[in-house]
Amino acid sequence: MTHCDPDATEEGERLTYDDLAVGDRFLADRTVTFDRESIVEFAAEYDPQPFHVGDDAPAASPFDGLVASGLHSVCACNRLATEAFFGRVAFLGGRGVDDLRWYRPVRPDDALSVAVEVAGKEVSESDPRRGHVAVDVTGRVAGEDADRSADREPVLTWRVQGMVRRDADV
Repeated sequence: MTHCDPDATEEGERLTYDDLAVGDRFLADRTVTFDRESIVEFAAEYDPQPFHVGDDAPAASPFDGLVASGLHSVCACNRLATEAFFGRVAFLGGRGVDDLRWYRPVRPDDALSVAVEVAGKEVSESDPRRGHVAVDVTGRVAGEDADRSADREPVLTWRVQGMVRRDADV
């Protein structure tokens, strides 16, 4: 279930802690496609492992060819998660990231979609003007249609522990 207005950009229009419910799902409106050039460019700058920067992966590599850096896939999916969720709520910042997992490598021409699900929430004990929200971010290889993408196995997942502003009258 998505409660958000995709065009809401002003602070007053953003969803607050009190608007969110455990189980709410937010889907990115677009996908991100990894091409050979972007994989190599990112890896050359930030993660220059042989299996990220060239097609001649070492024989010991389990990937059998060029694969995107896991950091690249996290960054791309985080951008989509921000468009789908973090940029649409009154997000005050992160408290941490838990359980980051990669399930399969991202290869050239893979397109990833992202879903964000509210997994938990509690009012801050130190400041009642904000709530702590746990959200699960899941990146999947996009299918031909959105329904098929949601059924595909995840490529990567992580949980964000964040802070979201509560309604002004609290």
